[in-house]
Amino acid sequence: MSKFIDPSEVMTSRRYVHFPTEVLIQIAEFISNTPRSQATLRRFCSVSRQWYSAGIEFLYCRPQLHQGNSFLLFTNTVCPSIRSRERKVDLGSFVQELNLGSLVHQSSNSLTARLLGRVKKNLRTFIAPRVSFSINSLAPLAKCKELSYLGLDIVAEPIPLSALKKAISGLDKLETLTLPSSMFITDDGSAEVWPSNLENLQIGGRFDVGKMSSFRWPPNLHSLTLCGCENLDTPVLEKILFNEQIRATLTRLVIHPSNREMFEAGPSEVLPTLIALTSLRIPIDLLHHFLIIPGLDPMSVFTSIRELELTAPYHDDSSDLIAPDDLCVALKSTLSEVCYLGISPGCLKRIPEASHAKLDEWVWENIDKCSEEELDCLSDMGLVIMDSEPIC
Repeated sequence: MSKFIDPSEVMTSRRYVHFPTEVLIQIAEFISNTPRSQATLRRFCSVSRQWYSAGIEFLYCRPQLHQGNSFLLFTNTVCPSIRSRERKVDLGSFVQELNLGSLVHQSSNSLTARLLGRVKKNLRTFIAPRVSFSINSLAPLAKCKELSYLGLDIVAEPIPLSALKKAISGLDKLETLTLPSSMFITDDGSAEVWPSNLENLQIGGRFDVGKMSSFRWPPNLHSLTLCGCENLDTPVLEKILFNEQIRATLTRLVIHPSNREMFEAGPSEVLPTLIALTSLRIPIDLLHHFLIIPGLDPMSVFTSIRELELTAPYHDDSSDLIAPDDLCVALKSTLSEVCYLGISPGCLKRIPEASHAKLDEWVWENIDKCSEEELDCLSDMGLVIMDSEPIC
């Protein structure tokens, strides 16, 4: 973003082709969904006052702040100093997505808090910076009533979970929350509640293991991602997943290779207890640790899992090699309901291309046993090679 503009900077011209404002709005919306949209929209808004009024909302909707001094220009425009001349247009109200994840030292705790206060009206997505988001930002964050996605996963400063819950409890439209790996996950018995519509939660950091079996999770939680956890050994993982609420409501579970100390105490039989689980993403070598492979025990059938995604292995050594034949056996037994098998690029050495056709055949045999209603809920079907390695 080379520059942010206001009406006083718009160039006027006596000779230009006139378009109805409705047409200009459609053109600006199209531009906003193209690469380098920020620079193009800035030029669009500089044509005339009519073009400015049609395009300014799209220029500020998703500001791109990762290059040069774009963040400084943006903040000077959206939240100028008190002595600056007051603008007639509330440019901050146009901002719907604010991604500060690429900032290093460009901002400060006070500036981030002030910026949140200026963009709160229509902000739907906010990704916090690593070093300039603190507990001071929680008060303005609580006023972002339209927020549906809140990304705090790279925040370095420890923030008490109870303080965060108090701030976001009134955000009724919040659906997805990613917590920082600097957070301590505990239940201190306080009265703070989770947002009522929070469905997707990503957790890192440390767990108060003694509190996990009775931990109060969001009431409508369906998807849980464990990424960047400091200690996710077998007893800790089982304390989390044996929670009665998790067992009854969780439909999607993601376990990322960035977790530490996983399964040092041995394998676990926790997955079959998650009776609502339909989607699972795990590092490929954890198939052994979750007792999914070799798949010879008829009592360990994961009947609810419809979607399975396998990512790069958790361990770098070759002690947990996956034989394609073992995976085929699992697709006929423990994974007999899987209708979508996703394989990330990091798995291709463990599952060679020569075995893909056979695996795909077994997945489609599972598909043939499903009803149309069951298949309608799937994101994809058959064996699919994923485009890239998932990032949490």
